[in-house]
Amino acid sequence: MSSAIGMALITAGHSQGWPVAKGGSRAITDAMASVIEGAGGRIETGRRIGSVDELPAADAVVLDLGPHGVLDIAGSRLPAGVKKAYGRYRYGPGAFKLDLAIEGGIPWTNEACRRAGTVHVAGTFEEMVFAEAETNRGRMPERPYMLVAQQYLADPSRSRGDLHPVWVYAHVPNGYAGDVTEAMLDQVERFAPGVRERIVSTVTTPATDFPQINANYVGGDIACGANTPRQLISRPRFALNPYRTGATGMYICSAATPPGGGVHGMGGANAARTVLGDLAR
Repeated sequence: MSSAIGMALITAGHSQGWPVAKGGSRAITDAMASVIEGAGGRIETGRRIGSVDELPAADAVVLDLGPHGVLDIAGSRLPAGVKKAYGRYRYGPGAFKLDLAIEGGIPWTNEACRRAGTVHVAGTFEEMVFAEAETNRGRMPERPYMLVAQQYLADPSRSRGDLHPVWVYAHVPNGYAGDVTEAMLDQVERFAPGVRERIVSTVTTPATDFPQINANYVGGDIACGANTPRQLISRPRFALNPYRTGATGMYICSAATPPGGGVHGMGGANAARTVLGDLAR
């Protein structure tokens, strides 16, 4: 079922191309923040909300949280059926991430890979199937399925001379606490011999650290929910409008809502339409 996401990305790529934010992904955040502040909004960071009771009075509260996060801070306000549905929401495999500074970039033996902004590293079809099956069974494969991002190829401003930023993540079992660095570098080395000698700096982020970066990444699941058949069509629960939580004036808009994980923002856009429609009644 998760291949549906890949199909959507491939279709969008062939139709419109894949955009890259000049200067880094932070540019997207800055642009959105400028829109909010330009409209008179206020952004407060560095403060953890333990309960919706800490929030100021508002006509609508839109929670960019997974179902378990909504239960943590607003469970007492939800109908029993919604609480039960949110409680059984399932999370998928985690991610282990490497941020690398590489002199001269990755020396792929395949020339096309040297021009690609994103490279999926899996080996043969059989190796990919085995690695993903093991990961979903909670076992760490020797050769993990990985994604390598080389956005500096589209945005040279990210590089410093011949030193280029590259990040890589591997699929790992949810909540996996082990260090996958060597296994990941071994995988890249298979298709780019000599890459290790080019690495100038490395920063690792295990699956267990992701929830500290974003509480929605339960167990390192950066897609905010397993793409099981049921959750692919009914995230985060069966409902005519999944953005309503059942509590008056309270909505959910994270990647746990349709159309699921990905850099698209449609969960928030759809939730906003729901909010505006309800307020107009």
